[in-house]
Amino acid sequence: MSDPASEIRPRLPVILLTGFLGAGKTTLLLRWLAESPATGLRVGIVMNEFGLESVDSQLLRRPGLPVRQVDGGCVCCAPESDIDRACRELVQSGLCDYLVLETSGLADPDNVIDVLTDPDLLADVRLQAVVTVVDAEWYARPGDAVSERVLARRQIQFAHVVCLSRCDRIGEDAILGVERDVGAINPRARIVRLPFGLPEVGAILAAPPAEIELDPVGEGAPEGAHLHAAYRSVTWRFPTAVPRSAFEAFLSALDPKEVVRAKGFVRFQGQPGKVFLFQTVWGRHIVEEFPAKPDPETLAVLIGPGLDPAKYQARLRGLMARAPGLTVG
Repeated sequence: MSDPASEIRPRLPVILLTGFLGAGKTTLLLRWLAESPATGLRVGIVMNEFGLESVDSQLLRRPGLPVRQVDGGCVCCAPESDIDRACRELVQSGLCDYLVLETSGLADPDNVIDVLTDPDLLADVRLQAVVTVVDAEWYARPGDAVSERVLARRQIQFAHVVCLSRCDRIGEDAILGVERDVGAINPRARIVRLPFGLPEVGAILAAPPAEIELDPVGEGAPEGAHLHAAYRSVTWRFPTAVPRSAFEAFLSALDPKEVVRAKGFVRFQGQPGKVFLFQTVWGRHIVEEFPAKPDPETLAVLIGPGLDPAKYQARLRGLMARAPGLTVG
């Protein structure tokens, strides 16, 4: 016999959050989490990261926030059952009024939209909107990352809202140039400049569900294998604290043609009791204290095309060799 409560349970709206590696998806999601109490609505998160270890879920961790992880690489090629399971678990928990699904930066949104609009899942959720984050500073720079730009444009094509991140790092002319390009790719998308503006969750949820066009006009899907087929990831766990100067030199020396994205947590010598978050994208890096408790596991995740794991494991092992009292085999 069916459960009467399940028959009248409303479908939960899903905001699909996309964007290339390091564009600022999780930063936007953190702003949404800060805004969420004002909406009076409870959010559930479905996370996907390309690496084997999830760093971003640690950034989102807070009491009472339901989070489900879709493992096994890029969500656009994950088994439909994994996304289905994660969404259904959150729906059935009764702890959420809406969901945000944050994809890996290497995901083609077309495949994910196809899963979210599958008739079997439509009984529980409805796709409310696709929000794509674009690193305006990177996009405005002419470069040779041709395949990456094709995927970024693909992510723009499916968006209802396009958020241009890092607008505070480039001039008005450069921003206008990116906005013109975005408008040419997807004329129907609303454009928001970050960090100055914010696509408000309440407004997105109050609007009618956006129409989904699975075959948008413009650049077609890249032929052949997905971009992530050329990408690899390396995970390294730090057994002890490392010298900060040596670690920042390691980050500065990362070749963006090999390591597009690096992130994780690290401890530094001489600063006991502190954990630091580090992030690198396209050769730019930041290191900042991570105050949240309990302390996350200290590890590094490196992601890039044709990445040689042995090469970067050796470099990280070299940092360990500089740590006093530690013998590295």
